[in-house]
Amino acid sequence: MIIRGSQYCSDTVSAIKAYQHKAEASANSQILFEPDGAPREVITFYGEEAGGIDKTHCDPLVIDLVIRDLEVAKILMDTGITINVIFHDTLKRMNVELGEVIPFPKPLTDFSVTKIVDFVVVDHPAIYNIIMGTPWLNAMKAVLSTYHLGIKFQTQNAS
Repeated sequence: MIIRGSQYCSDTVSAIKAYQHKAEASANSQILFEPDGAPREVITFYGEEAGGIDKTHCDPLVIDLVIRDLEVAKILMDTGITINVIFHDTLKRMNVELGEVIPFPKPLTDFSVTKIVDFVVVDHPAIYNIIMGTPWLNAMKAVLSTYHLGIKFQTQNAS
């Protein structure tokens, strides 16, 4: 039997297993410096940052981001998907034609950080405008806390 990856992830089973082995090995080692020699920055969430949140909540982590100079609300942070999803209705409300999205990547900017992000466009009704998956979260080196309902990452100006 031949098993291959999905249309979004073309890795083979052996490549995925090799990556898992590499991830497990790196998780067992402590790295105090980034590859460029800079000291590793620590991102911490504090108890008081969860102020006003019901401690027994099961709420999803939803944020706002600036995309093409427009503030977009109701963006779901989902660590369980390997793509970033934007819904066609969201593009319409942003006055973005579908043809604009495909050939020319547009920067996503927030907190003084700009990243070019690939999206899968879905033409289906949804309660969120965008779902950000692991590609964006990893590109931002973001740390999520579902307990605090927050996200943190390093910026050029401050931690």
